[in-house]
Amino acid sequence: MHRLLRIPLALGALAVMSSVASAQFSLRTLYGYDNYGNVGGAVYFDLNVTNTVRITQLDTNYLAPFGSPVGVQVYTTPGTYNGNEGNPAAWTQVGQDNGVATSQGPDVPTPLVLQAPFLLTPGSYGIALVAVGSEHAYTNGTGANQSFSDANLAIALGSATNFPFAAPAFTPRVWNGEIYYTLGQGLFANFTASTTSGPTPLNVTFTDTTFTSDPAGVTSWAWDLNGDSIVDSNAQAPSFTYTTCGFYNVSLTVTDATHPPSTITKTAYIQADPQLLVQASFVTSGTATPLQIQFTDTSSGSPTLWSWDLDGDNVPDSAQQNPTFTYAAGGSYNVTLTATNSCGANTTTQSIFVLANDECTGATPVVAGFNGPFSNVGATDNPLDPAWPCAGGGSDVWFAYTVAATGLLSIDLCGSSYDTALEAFSGTCGALSSIACNDDFCGLKSGLAPFSVTTGQLVLFRVGGFFAGQGSFVINISEIPPLANDECINAIPINLGSNGSFSNVGATDNPLDPAWPCASGGSDVWFSLTLACPLSIDINTCAGTNFDTALEVFTGTCGSLVSLACSDDSCGLQSSVSFTATPGVAYFIRVGGFFAGQGSFTLDVAATGNGAFFELQPGAGQASLVASGSPNLGASVTYQMVNQVGTAQLWFGVNQFAIPLCPGAGLPVIFTTLDILLPFGLSTFTSPVPCDPNLRGRAFYIQGLDWGGTGGCNPAYFGIGVSTTNTIATRVG
Repeated sequence: MHRLLRIPLALGALAVMSSVASAQFSLRTLYGYDNYGNVGGAVYFDLNVTNTVRITQLDTNYLAPFGSPVGVQVYTTPGTYNGNEGNPAAWTQVGQDNGVATSQGPDVPTPLVLQAPFLLTPGSYGIALVAVGSEHAYTNGTGANQSFSDANLAIALGSATNFPFAAPAFTPRVWNGEIYYTLGQGLFANFTASTTSGPTPLNVTFTDTTFTSDPAGVTSWAWDLNGDSIVDSNAQAPSFTYTTCGFYNVSLTVTDATHPPSTITKTAYIQADPQLLVQASFVTSGTATPLQIQFTDTSSGSPTLWSWDLDGDNVPDSAQQNPTFTYAAGGSYNVTLTATNSCGANTTTQSIFVLANDECTGATPVVAGFNGPFSNVGATDNPLDPAWPCAGGGSDVWFAYTVAATGLLSIDLCGSSYDTALEAFSGTCGALSSIACNDDFCGLKSGLAPFSVTTGQLVLFRVGGFFAGQGSFVINISEIPPLANDECINAIPINLGSNGSFSNVGATDNPLDPAWPCASGGSDVWFSLTLACPLSIDINTCAGTNFDTALEVFTGTCGSLVSLACSDDSCGLQSSVSFTATPGVAYFIRVGGFFAGQGSFTLDVAATGNGAFFELQPGAGQASLVASGSPNLGASVTYQMVNQVGTAQLWFGVNQFAIPLCPGAGLPVIFTTLDILLPFGLSTFTSPVPCDPNLRGRAFYIQGLDWGGTGGCNPAYFGIGVSTTNTIATRVG
């Protein structure tokens, strides 16, 4: 028995946590979308505010590919969003992002710093977040995932509409994001206007809505009402008449008796004679010249001057109304147009994609990993190219990948923004042979199952759209090494316990192997198991497996195998086989898929038997012992003291006896001999059960003391309280 209890020591470590106080707080919902809306759609939720807060930033889950320009507009309504999703008049815009955010991709927080923080005083608000440049990626509500709160805010989610404030509303929907805020202690200037747009003369009355935590309130106001940096009024609620058409910035500076002055400026807040003002916009189209784009001004307001930055370097490239520009290389470019008339100027910026790879001969090289974003907007179809065999594909652009090592190649477009199509080829442009074509792989996005490639092979592939759809997309490429255990002679050794995760993706079937007697199995990979104990063994794929497996165990040698057992569905769609192992004999196990299905899996190998745990004696005190594992030869057992108050001490004994630990009736009792004392302070112990047939049917006992525990010995006896745990008997099977 002492051989059974030869124990390697394990030392524990304490982790000390520290935190730094910060004025910045945040409240997060969740990430992990399973649904999404339209580009420019809205999500809605209720926000209950306990203490005045100042919202500074919103992180949001966007479906747009990594690097795409995105933004947000923030609206509020008193009370609740519920029932107001289709009522534009109920909503007031209170914020928007600062215009520089780019998507981090689906299920990754995209930070959106607000152009100007906004205050919410205690109360209940409906919130609407309108996406800019992307779809909201959100989660369907389940009732259990719709409420989030901290000491200052409580969120109740929610719904969504494909267009802002336009029915129908889809519910429940859970916004994926995080609200960043500070507590509203201080002075924060703000204001509203009776109107922000109209014909001249335009008379506007301004209302101060400044928040201050100073009980005495705001003490002074200084207004610049026409953006000329000159104070126009010191009144709390001034009026101003705009007599000339134009966009006007409005600024307010306020003071109180406690805090530094606070200033807010609202850019282009007033639009006098909006019918005369320029609203810059443009569209693009390709030309017959490679990499050349035609830009067409579509601005309203009859501009007379134009300034174009066509390559995003902040240097004007053209003053024409409708210029053309030839790019040095394909890719993504930020194009800015400033259009001007007699009333003033207005600027817009768009991200465009320049196609260098509209034809196979111009295929863009890509690398393993993440590539993009790209676009097929404006792509044409060459009638000499092979017809699409899937998805009614069209509007294709071309890519080339050179294989680094023989194995398998996986290509997918997951994370793209539209319904894609994907096809891979071997050969050369003009003499192409299709390898695979796919429409829907991850939702409406495309992907190809891993296919065999060799070192140095050039794989050409094209990306298009379902029935020639267009949009932006990303490309994910993975090289998968050959499977080491595709054949019996390369079987991977496994042991008792959990083995894996493994994969049979790309596995082949050797025609010389025995035919599967169950599951029409295929795509097999091989493992071996050799044990020192005569054990009853169960091998299964019941946990950690993502496809419909097949499982078979053999004796013999590779090339001369004898089947012992074959399994298809034993635990759902997963497999389990049982057999009695002879010590020193090599057993071969192959794992495949029902009708050659493929995926990842875990192999659990368990020693079965009649070993058992029994509780013989209750303890005296709060602490108790818990036993787990399999008390059979060759398996493993674990004992843990839980709920102790003080310091643990455990021991093992071969025999039972009862000795009072301290004087007095009903006090704790040591119920077993102290043959092995574990180190003081060790509360958890794990050990393999030795492969010794002489141990089968034998029993041993474990008990513990809680030094400092309550409910046992009077503290006066040992100087501290001491209590005993329950006693557990372990019978070896």
